[in-house]
Amino acid sequence: MAARYVTELVEAFERYAERPALGVGPDVARFSQVLDGVHRLAGALAEAGVGRGSGLACVAGRNRPELLTVRIAAHVLGARLTQVVAGPASYGLDFVLRDCRPDLVVHDVPVPETGAPRIGLDELVRRAARRPAAPMPVRAREEDVARVTYTSGTTGRPKGVASTFGAMAARSSVRPAGWAEPVHLSVTSLAQRAGGRCLEQLRAGGRVEILEPFAPREFAAACRRLGRVSTYLTTSMVYRLLDDPATAGGVPGLETVSYGDSPIHPERLREAVTRWGCRWQQGYGMNEAAVICRLTPADHDAAVAGRPELLASVGRPVPGVEVRVRDGDGAEVPEGCTGEVWTRSAAVMAGYWGQPALTDEVVREGWLRTGDLGHFGGDGYLYLDDRVKDVVMVDGDNVYCLPVEAALTRHPGVARAVVVGRHSDRTGEEVCAFLVPAAGRPPGPGTAAEACDLVEQALAPAHRPTAVFWERDIPLTARGKPDRHRLRERLRLGAPPAPPERQA
Repeated sequence: MAARYVTELVEAFERYAERPALGVGPDVARFSQVLDGVHRLAGALAEAGVGRGSGLACVAGRNRPELLTVRIAAHVLGARLTQVVAGPASYGLDFVLRDCRPDLVVHDVPVPETGAPRIGLDELVRRAARRPAAPMPVRAREEDVARVTYTSGTTGRPKGVASTFGAMAARSSVRPAGWAEPVHLSVTSLAQRAGGRCLEQLRAGGRVEILEPFAPREFAAACRRLGRVSTYLTTSMVYRLLDDPATAGGVPGLETVSYGDSPIHPERLREAVTRWGCRWQQGYGMNEAAVICRLTPADHDAAVAGRPELLASVGRPVPGVEVRVRDGDGAEVPEGCTGEVWTRSAAVMAGYWGQPALTDEVVREGWLRTGDLGHFGGDGYLYLDDRVKDVVMVDGDNVYCLPVEAALTRHPGVARAVVVGRHSDRTGEEVCAFLVPAAGRPPGPGTAAEACDLVEQALAPAHRPTAVFWERDIPLTARGKPDRHRLRERLRLGAPPAPPERQA
């Protein structure tokens, strides 16, 4: 039986045939035109040897609409797809292109020679355009691997997350019927969360607009032009919009903001929610499990109306997803106690591609160990405290980085904060903070000490950073998350200390 995820997607394109579907600026294709392109691309890929169970890698230098049509064409054929949008923060491409074992590599930027056949993306599109738009039967099956998506690899080499078509269907089912926004403006990598989010929008009959590259003022101009816009923003994008005078007070035309990818500082989130007046929602998830919890628009409204603690939460489990917080032995911990977050649902990955031993470490009887540390508060809300590998051990006590970062950014002179640990002969490890000053507020002689005072008041003396470094910006991974690995490496290599007047 053909995979439901793919058949329902094709049926949606047929149902909404004459509606606008996919655009970049003034060029907007209807659903029927996009579907014709999908069938042509599927034919061209099949002619190049791609079929059910084949590996297809697609590497692009920027977000472009063809990445979505190639993705759908691969799904129709039942191929195993790996997509990469290469950028300045990307690395490990040679490893990825060998590890995913592609039968064909499609690219529009130079790629390493790995022995697999290659074709330029533009050449593939030209070949497809010469073919008839004859419908291709859906060859994918529920149990087939649909995608192998690679993690950012900040703690080692990237890992390939294998997801079946059945899991993809479960991931799309968390959205209620008729949820589509008039226009979804896509500004993040189509190889990651944005690609799936665009297909969800199209499945519901909504229009997708792609903006590349992201910049606050260009984003605002697109929202004004399109009107009634929904979007998905990384945490760093929210910060950039808040810090740009042109967008700090709001973005006309922007109605709904989903955000995620990395933890957001509650004070900055409150600033955005109260200034912009949009509908806000957060999805906590990961490649291995899709969306696990959601902080809804109603939760955000409640937060600004008198429950500010909710802005530090990632919400409550979405329907069909089980979440537990467990100790090192796998036993559940009481409410309010920190442990590792485990989750179970039909959306969980099939495993790490080609790494059964690693899969066995993190998947136990259908439960996925997320590697995130958190606790349940009242009313079933989940709060994240840290990543298992990011905990700083000070005199044998666990210091969780996220609460420290949240406390630091309560200071009006601190726009962003990232905390990591480094070796200390006295305490085993010490807490180090990298801070970005608030726009228009260069750090004064006592700013760092005042921010660290807030940490000590909110948490405990052991949580107080012992070293502070002021930065123009925080380095990010290819997925837009703070690159803690790079910051730790700078510390290991002897990053210069802050001037005396700025030390904590």
